[in-house]
Parts: sequence; structure tokens; C-alpha cells
Amino acid sequence: MMKSLIPVIFGAAIASVAMTHSGTVRAENLYNLMMIGSELEVCSSLQSDRCMSTSWIKANDMRTTRLFQLSDVRRKEATRSSIWPQQREEIRAQLATALEELATYFGRGVVSEHRFVERLRSRAYQTLLMQLSEAEYQRLLDNLELRHTDGVQEVANLAQSPATTRDMVEEFVAMLKPLAQTKKPRITLVTAAARNSYDPIERYTGIFEQAGAEVTWLPVDAVVARAQAEGKCTELESLRRDMQGNYDRDRVNPARHEQQLKYCTSDTAWEDMLGRSHGVFFVDGRADNLRDAFIVDQEPTRLMRVMLGRYMQGSLIIGAEGHASAALVTGNMITNGTSREALASGAHARKAPPEMCDLDASCPRDLGPNSVTYEALGGLSFFGFGVVDTNMSQAGRQIRMMRVAQTTGTPLAIGIDGNTALQVNTAQGYFRVIGDEGIFVNEGAQGTDTLLAGTFHYMRHGSSGKISRQGVTDIHLAELPSRRQESLTIRFLDDTGIYDNLGTLCSRGESRLLQDKAELIMQTNDSSTVSNVLGRCQVVNAVLGVALND
Repeated sequence: MMKSLIPVIFGAAIASVAMTHSGTVRAENLYNLMMIGSELEVCSSLQSDRCMSTSWIKANDMRTTRLFQLSDVRRKEATRSSIWPQQREEIRAQLATALEELATYFGRGVVSEHRFVERLRSRAYQTLLMQLSEAEYQRLLDNLELRHTDGVQEVANLAQSPATTRDMVEEFVAMLKPLAQTKKPRITLVTAAARNSYDPIERYTGIFEQAGAEVTWLPVDAVVARAQAEGKCTELESLRRDMQGNYDRDRVNPARHEQQLKYCTSDTAWEDMLGRSHGVFFVDGRADNLRDAFIVDQEPTRLMRVMLGRYMQGSLIIGAEGHASAALVTGNMITNGTSREALASGAHARKAPPEMCDLDASCPRDLGPNSVTYEALGGLSFFGFGVVDTNMSQAGRQIRMMRVAQTTGTPLAIGIDGNTALQVNTAQGYFRVIGDEGIFVNEGAQGTDTLLAGTFHYMRHGSSGKISRQGVTDIHLAELPSRRQESLTIRFLDDTGIYDNLGTLCSRGESRLLQDKAELIMQTNDSSTVSNVLGRCQVVNAVLGVALND
């Protein structure tokens, strides 16, 4: 069984890269960890809906859409019996018929993702589409996808991205400068959390380069890590299918496949890359995907040990976004579930179920698609203070996070809102919040099967404090202007109810919410501090309790 990664003896591993990495920096004002609560909204030629302006996009020179081919060969590949379970034969046959009709509709040629998906979602195929699990839907798209055109790439545009994205990217690059000193900051980009680890490479490379960094993609993911451990580097494609449900990545993107294959066959390919880096950035995806790329059979890879060693030594900065941020914890890594299920059915120290697993009968025994699961042995061990959850207020995950903290006896749990980041100096034990929204901090979660309660704080941009495994102290609430709320709901299970009613809590000292059979109450007391602003206020030392009534 794997022990915590924190007491790793990493001296020999560090020595293998010590000659190339930059010196240690322990400046009092240096943050060495940045966890962003959601995927960055990056403007790119493939994500033009996230751009302030699209006039810069040149369709002939940039990859602007995913393309699908509805030829006889590709349709047969997508619906061949060998990749569909026997119990889904009826669905497979219906899909084969639908694809024949779609091929006729589109003239049996190449069609863009937007047009194909739009037609697939039409009334004619809506019933069939609703019966497909996420794994089956992605299997269909993977097998129909057209090979990428050589030399035509996705192009990102940081200047045309939303202001918060620009600020986050520039802030992470700025965090590297004390290490880089007069050199250009160098970032190792890790996309292993993504279902398709090739997909984000060009997008994130582009934005960090435009912010002034040099970027190198680390071609590791769970599949490569497993292949290296078992000596199966020539079997990457079959491992992708078995482990992650990815199909035909070698056909669709042969250049990236060859890059991974070359990396896989070398035990030391990462050494110079990591040795030259000042920071590592982990792209959003699934927390368990990311963990499996660096921890195989419950043992950290040598790459993981060196990376953690340099981080603890003070010569490597770590950044992450979305669910990748949740994977940075030392213990009890949240991997799945909703607040509703957390309150009704508790949290389970088990592998996360496949998305929409109820549709294709792939759910593990006694788990459903929304069951709350966590990895009791933790994640990558960059954040050792407690549980972390992300997209907190927007997805209403406060109860989910509290349930995991209560079940595991973890004193501190921190939920980071979307478009918000938590910066931490892990050596000195202080933090600050930056971004559009805030962080929800829970301390001392307690409860029963149908009851949860604990102290909480909510802090927004510019607020700061000290952090330890027991909680946060010396909190300084930043002075922020009032702002009008765009939404208001009392639905707090997997919705924004808690977030939306903070103003009521601060102005009246109490807020009560009811949803279905659940009742929630938030209260302040004599030890509480609140910010005197309209809208979603900040609060320190409030109490939250929630119960599931008969």
C-alpha cells in the first residue's frame, strides 16, 4: 500500500536533475501553489464562443472545428460489434441505421462537429441520443473523426480571452519570475487529466507563450504511465480504449501519438524537460485520470517523486485548474458526485463510476452516476492542508465537500469557485484569493447519515490569511464594492443557493433554505465577522447545518 508522498526520500531523484534546474527561492511574498476553481475560458480558433472578437480567426490557416467523416468505412468502424457490449446490441443497431441516414443527409462527405451534433440532437434522433451514455457518445465521435491536417493547428489568443483568464495566466507566469530571474519562465504543461490528453495542448501552450513563458508539453498520461510500468509502449492505442475509452487517436493525431510513443520508450525523457522548468501547470479533466498518470499500483513514479521533491525544496511552482486542482491534495481526493447524493447516501472510498453509467449498465455495484466517491490515499500531495473541491458555488458542491471531510475526519476543506484561484505559500502557511468569486472554507465538519454541520468562511478577491491542517486564521477580508446579484435561488443541492443567499446571512444573521426534503440553515454569531456590502458578502466564523428530513 502506498504511504503518503510527503515523507518521500527524494535526494537521489533530485540529483538526477539538479544540474539543470534553477535555484531555490523562499521569498516571503512568493506563492508556490495556484489552484484555479474551473477550466480557464480560453479564446481560440476552436473555441470562438469564448473570444471577445473573432476577426483574427483565419479558417484556412487555423483549425477551427473538429471534422467527422461519414464514409462507409468510418460508420462501420463506429458501430462494429467488437467495441459494443452484447447487452447494447439494440442501441448499436439503431445507431448504425441513424448513421446511414445521416450520411445520406450530409452527402456522405466530411461534416463539421457543429453541424453533425446539431443534426444528431434534432427531434429525429433525440430519443436515441438520450439513451447513449457519455462513453458511447464519445466512442461514436472518436471513430468518425477525420485525421488532423498536417500543419494546421488550433490557435489561442490570450488578448481576446476574458479578462479573468488573462489575469490568471499572467499571474501564474509572474509567480515563476523569482525562480527564472533574468531568464524566460519555463512551464511544463501536463494534460493528463483530460479524457483526450492531446486536445488541450495547442490551446494552453499558446496562452502561456503569449504571456511570456516558454512551454513544453509533458507527454505523460495514465495510459503512458501504465504502458511504461508493464513494458507495453507498443500497445498504447489498445490501452487507451481499455483504460479511458479513447479510440483511434493514433489515426486522428499521428504526430502526438508518435511523440507519446517516443516518450514512453525512454525512462529518462522527462528529466531534462522537468529539470529546465520553473513551473508545472496541470490542465482540467478528471482528478483520477491525473492521479493515475503519476501513481501506478499505489506507488508514485520516479517522475512524481522528483517533481514533488523539487516543489518541497522550493525550486518548482505548481499550478492547476478545475478538477486537476482537486487532485493536488495529500489525502482524500474527491473524484465524483453531487451534494444531493452526499446528503442522501454518504461518501464512498471507491473508484469513481463512469459518467452516465446508469444508461449502459456500467455502474459499479451499489454506486450510481452521481454517487460521491473519493480516493482515500489522496492525490499528488502538493497541497497537504485538507480536502479541495472546485467549481464550488456554481455547482453547489458545499455539501459534497463537507460530507467527504466529515466521513474522513478531515478538519479543513476548501472549495474554490469557478473563475477564482487560491494562491498558497505552503512553506510559510499563508494564502490569498484572487478572481471573480471566492472560496468556501469549512472547518470541523461533523454529522450523521442525515445531518451535516460545521463552521465556514467565505472570502473573495484580495482576502488573505494563514493556513494549517486545522483551519485558517488571521483572516483579512478585502474591502470590495457592492454588486447586484444576477441570480437568486433557494436551491442549494447542486445549485447556487448557498452562494446566492450569503447577502441574507450577512444582513440578517441567518438564512434558511428548503429544497425537497432537505433543510439548510446558515447563522452568524458573536464571533462572526461580515463585510458590509450588498449582494454576496464575505463572512468569517459562520455556522452551516443541513439535515435530510423524513
